[in-house]
Amino acid sequence: MLGIGGMRALRAMGVDATVFHMNEGHGFLLAVERIRELRQRRQLTLEEARLIARAGFVFTTHTPVAAGSDYFEPALVRELLGPYLTDVGLSFERFMDLGRRTPGDVRELLCTTYVGLRMADRAVGVSRLHGAVSRRLWKDAWPGLPEAQVPIYSVTNGVHMPSWVAPEIAGLLERHVAPEWWDIGPDDARWTEAVHARHASDQLDPDAFTIGFSRRFAPYKRANLVLSDHARLLRLLHDAHRPVQIVFAGKAHPADMEGKRILREIVQTARRESHIAFMEDYDIEVARLLVQGADVWLNNPRRFLEASGTSGMKAGANGVLNVSVLDGWWDEGHRPGLGWAIPSGATMDSPTTDDAAEAEALHRLLEREVVPAFYDRDERGLPTRWLAMMRGSVRHIVTGFSARRMVLDYLSECYAPAARRVEQLRLLPDWGG
Repeated sequence: MLGIGGMRALRAMGVDATVFHMNEGHGFLLAVERIRELRQRRQLTLEEARLIARAGFVFTTHTPVAAGSDYFEPALVRELLGPYLTDVGLSFERFMDLGRRTPGDVRELLCTTYVGLRMADRAVGVSRLHGAVSRRLWKDAWPGLPEAQVPIYSVTNGVHMPSWVAPEIAGLLERHVAPEWWDIGPDDARWTEAVHARHASDQLDPDAFTIGFSRRFAPYKRANLVLSDHARLLRLLHDAHRPVQIVFAGKAHPADMEGKRILREIVQTARRESHIAFMEDYDIEVARLLVQGADVWLNNPRRFLEASGTSGMKAGANGVLNVSVLDGWWDEGHRPGLGWAIPSGATMDSPTTDDAAEAEALHRLLEREVVPAFYDRDERGLPTRWLAMMRGSVRHIVTGFSARRMVLDYLSECYAPAARRVEQLRLLPDWGG
């Protein structure tokens, strides 16, 4: 839901919802509008309206860094919201304190994430690891509470499988699993086998081992990590018996100078090196082809900076095996035999990453495990172990990291409990509507 306008649009359509989901801090004014509505409908005190509104609020935080939130100067808040807050009956300073790390510190800006966390009865991150990161990042909203008890939980993101799974694989799943393959659980007996489809650019070798990397070129994602040891990379790419090729795609934010530098480095490398390709004009269709056509999906962010990520889910659902740092969704999604984890020395207490050490670990993993597994063929020329890993990846990710599973988790862990809390309040003699 988005703020004041979203709430009023619902009411104009005759939708009398009592449970609301604030997806990141952008829609934080929804909480204040609900309080205003309750006070006007039922003549409640400010505190009564706040408690009733809070019962029906769910808040999702998406960023693993405080700088990713929205912050507003007090003077701007007063200019834009002063009359509205007066209408609500909420003083300016009390409103500002909802968004301050330290309530009462008039020097602080208003942070919309703090408002969302303090106003919601249920708050979640977007992966299990991100929930832990968020408890540390936002613990000051609950002063005196031990970090492990900070009430920020998690619902891991998921992707809409019918939109991202290749038609070839979807057809196989329909025939060999079930027509509604995207809507059955991992333990359903109908799960049998799925096979891998590939799409290749005309300039690439359709039989060579292909690594895909496609996402925003934010510096923390380290798109150029695999390029850091050029001589070693060339040996990997041009092995006569086990050739490797890498396909990059993505864009950098116009204001992100370091991201644009990394992008330029990759484009220039692709122009010189025949086994590296950069796909221009990146959009959702390019992304769909890449997650359906690679053999391995590479993801190597600095650990604890990837809240969830979903491209690896889309790739894994197509039988593309993940090679990734244990961050975001892959921290809980990784299973031995269904993909690989790039070793990282970063911990919650010591989050600094060693780029050189992780680049070395990535190259070692590719050389010793990943590439040999792909080229290990039986007498029929089939990579039987690789195919088994692909089938396992499809089953694990289609069932465990789908939008269907995510929505059901939100229903059971957030929406339904909120609806029950609201209903319990309805039974009170002074229910506010």
